[in-house]
Amino acid sequence: MRVSFFSFVLLCSQFSYASDLMLAEEIKLQSNSLGEKRNLLIKLPKKYHDEDNSYPVLYVLHGQWDMLSTLSTIDLLEDQIPNFIVVGIESRGKELSPESGKTTPFANFLAKEVVSFVNDKYRVAPYTILSGHSNSGRFVLDYWLNNNPAFSKYFAFSPSLDDNYILDMVSKSKIKALKKKAPLTITIANEGEHMQEPFTELTQKLSSLSEGSFEFQKFPEQSHRTTKHSSMQYALQSTFTGWEPTYEVKTSGLDGLKKHYTDLSEKFGFKVSVPNETLQRLTAHYAISENAKEELNKYIAFTINQSSDGIDSLFEISDYLSSNGYKDAGESIFSEICNQVKGDQRCNG
Repeated sequence: MRVSFFSFVLLCSQFSYASDLMLAEEIKLQSNSLGEKRNLLIKLPKKYHDEDNSYPVLYVLHGQWDMLSTLSTIDLLEDQIPNFIVVGIESRGKELSPESGKTTPFANFLAKEVVSFVNDKYRVAPYTILSGHSNSGRFVLDYWLNNNPAFSKYFAFSPSLDDNYILDMVSKSKIKALKKKAPLTITIANEGEHMQEPFTELTQKLSSLSEGSFEFQKFPEQSHRTTKHSSMQYALQSTFTGWEPTYEVKTSGLDGLKKHYTDLSEKFGFKVSVPNETLQRLTAHYAISENAKEELNKYIAFTINQSSDGIDSLFEISDYLSSNGYKDAGESIFSEICNQVKGDQRCNG
């Protein structure tokens, strides 16, 4: 009997573990721009040390307050967005305030010290996001408007707009110049007219930007504080719409799946590999299905060749099937692994 991919996903749900929400590593970075040491919170992807992949970077201002909410949101969206290096940057108060279009000490710290440190220390992909909430959201907008070293995208959540500084800066900017800037997402909660009016005016001024360059979203059910989760979820999902392949793509065969991830790589400018968890499930799907031996062998070969831990993930799913009522399917995977990888000691046990 042919088993559907959807049924198999339900079957092996206990096999797919939720990622661990671990605390980030704290690093003290000496800043010449600020004249002091400043805390950075660094969270690497869970398989960072097991692979040689490069990863996009999400920089989070107010890191001392907003890092945990960011990490929990990323954890919930694990299959819908890329794996990120997340950098929480300690920041507060007046250092985030704009200075009439001038580059502030904190902006120098961010661009010349934090980003340089992360680029030198970690395997980073050429895709970065700068995110801020409240007065750090206003900093994001000011940074976006000025000719600072660019990020790939900007998130400004419930930014402080009531002093009209950002509105005045946008009014003085030429639409042609704004259109050349990186994409921007702005959100707002239920915060009273002092925030709603400038938000509405700002969105009207930016509405002439091309589709995809500017997004805004209201969360009337959220407060200024609670909008952090909703805003980050919206911003990430809208940025990476279509990241996870559809059911049709997953079950159309290996060529369609490879094309999906190749297209993502071209769109975002960094290599996107097929997740091993997806390959495990599809390998199991074809192992259980009737008359699917040829496709099964393709998936096993691709999984082995794509990454150094591919073979381990295949043995893992083989053992899982054999122990959960699918002995023939598990043995079929095991046999083909050993056929393709000569000399593995597990094949001689």
